[in-house]
Amino acid sequence: PAPPDANPSSVQTIEQATLIVADAIGEVMGFWNFKPSMGRVWTVLYLSPQPLSAEDIGRRTELSSGSVSMTLQELLMWGVVRKAWKRGSRRRFYEAETDILALVTRVFRERELRLIDTTVERIERALSLLQHSEPSPRGLFLRARLETLLRMSQTGRALVAQFAGGGLLDLRSLSDVLRRNTAEARPSDPPAAQRASQD
Repeated sequence: PAPPDANPSSVQTIEQATLIVADAIGEVMGFWNFKPSMGRVWTVLYLSPQPLSAEDIGRRTELSSGSVSMTLQELLMWGVVRKAWKRGSRRRFYEAETDILALVTRVFRERELRLIDTTVERIERALSLLQHSEPSPRGLFLRARLETLLRMSQTGRALVAQFAGGGLLDLRSLSDVLRRNTAEARPSDPPAAQRASQD
């Protein structure tokens, strides 16, 4: 007997539903500064019960063959898609990495940590400039604020590294830093005599 999704209308409904989700995931990927096409291609592969060829992917995502080829190369580089083969076919097929947690932690490890490291390095460079300059009220204020940003960045890095390593996140350290930094940044109340003179 024919498979339950062999009916043309059923196949069309399945492909339409897949494309809706692929577009949604593509938008999420775009928000994270990845190409939306990467999200669309990965989603189509993830929602397919069997590996797909580049031609299949192009038809289901409505992307050009050139865009599909370039997107697949990027996804292969990130390790979120892998090559597959079908017996009796010379065409190359692809399938999605299905361990979503592994995908997220890999991105955090290879991209987000690098970005935070660059931020920490630049803040430290700015602090070094201030430490070797003549002290001034503005310079002292700026230095205090930069030290606050540095602590937050270092704490954030530790949390990202913890998550990328597959551990559970403990947000108490970040919460403590944020509370302390908020208290330090809040302007103090003017003295009573000054308030009286303003009334």
